[in-house]
Amino acid sequence: MIHGGTLRASDDFPADGYLIDLSAPSASSQEGNERSSLNSQLASSSSYNYEYITLKDLMLDSNYRGGGISVVNSLRTSIDNCYIARFTTNGILVQGGHETYIRNSFLGQHITAGGDGGERNFSGTAINLMGNDNAVTDVVIFSAAVGIMVSGQANTFSGVHCYNKATGLGGTGIYLKLPGQTQTRIVNSYMDYTGIVAEDPVQLHISSSFFLGDAFVLLKSINGVANGVNIVDNMFSGSNNGVQIVQLDQSNGPFKEIDQVVVDRNNVEGMNLKATVARVAVEGNGSSWTVDFNPILLFPNLIKHVQYSLTTSGSSFPNHALRNVSENRVVIESDVAAPANVFVTVDQGASSLISS
Repeated sequence: MIHGGTLRASDDFPADGYLIDLSAPSASSQEGNERSSLNSQLASSSSYNYEYITLKDLMLDSNYRGGGISVVNSLRTSIDNCYIARFTTNGILVQGGHETYIRNSFLGQHITAGGDGGERNFSGTAINLMGNDNAVTDVVIFSAAVGIMVSGQANTFSGVHCYNKATGLGGTGIYLKLPGQTQTRIVNSYMDYTGIVAEDPVQLHISSSFFLGDAFVLLKSINGVANGVNIVDNMFSGSNNGVQIVQLDQSNGPFKEIDQVVVDRNNVEGMNLKATVARVAVEGNGSSWTVDFNPILLFPNLIKHVQYSLTTSGSSFPNHALRNVSENRVVIESDVAAPANVFVTVDQGASSLISS
């Protein structure tokens, strides 16, 4: 255990170094080799560098020279009640290994309580998780370009407060950079003017969190895959600027493989609601009723499942049927004109079950 004290980098401290470095003596500290090193470590059956190390009650000042803590290919590491500031690379780097638990800690490149005049120039990453099976709990990230960068699987985040750099200034709260193998849970967290980005999300759960200041969730298409995504039971608050709570980045190509995606039961104030499940009621006197779900539905031109009911107060008993669902517009027609109320529910993310 290393606990109780302050470490400050000297003016000639290596710019790519870390104040506390849990790595093998031969491990490279070059950022450019991190990803290839991670892949080789995950594929290797060699022993871990360290096991059951606890870092607790520490103040780490990187003095704008390198990073705070590096944990490389280590097992069951705890980082508890640490204050890590003035880093230029990573506040905490976890590369390979398993089960690094970061909790009750505060990280920021610049010491600020928000609304900093230099926020536009914040850089670096507060927590960089390049390994699997880690947890970040009850952590505040108050300044950095990226709050948490994730490129490992099966990580979980709870009680995280990110106000590191506003999305409007180019910042990201949590960036999930592992397309097709996300396996990440984000719960009970506070995204404060900065949002979440997920590349090709597969098995991603975001719930019970609060998004303030037009912060939103961005699903970014890399290979066009979104599968097993739950964005549910969150609160979004904005400034009535028409910002959507969940958005798509399809600049690399459209989402083509969409299954088991649920965006629903979120409440919104001052932002535009987007969902994969929508319910609308219309009324009219005629033989055709059209319901346009484009203002609500997340994905364009995609309706996998429709349920509707038609009630009429007239004397006729019309036959009616669902006629079209293209372009996210549902068309229902009857054989005779009638005054009717039509209630329609659509779903974009449900798996299709076809029985013969």
